[in-house]
Amino acid sequence: MLPSTYLTRTLTFALVTAAIYIGASARPAVAQQEEPPRRDFTIEVDNNNFHDATVYAVRGGLRLRLGFVSGFRSDTFKFRWPDGDLRIEIKLLAAGSYYTQVMSVDQGDELQLTILPNLHTLPPGTVF
Repeated sequence: MLPSTYLTRTLTFALVTAAIYIGASARPAVAQQEEPPRRDFTIEVDNNNFHDATVYAVRGGLRLRLGFVSGFRSDTFKFRWPDGDLRIEIKLLAAGSYYTQVMSVDQGDELQLTILPNLHTLPPGTVF
């Protein structure tokens, strides 16, 4: 057997063996904490402001885009959200983001949000 063939076979065997050991030593995936079941909610958004608004549901690290409402328009959005706390983020085009107070929601709640005509005059990040 030629030395280069021997080296190639040895190297191939070593790589295959290493791949098997790595695959065998891989730990099984850790079971992730189950998320609470999501429920259906409806929110009616009445935008009394000149600026167009994108509306989000937020809680902790969770942020869900609900939809877009043009200035001086209304729209209704359906979304799935876990029971518990909910805060609405209103992102006004060219004005900044504003937040509602945290509210507790339960299955089947129908929410109503009115975007104030002067909301854009408040500092961005305001909680109202």
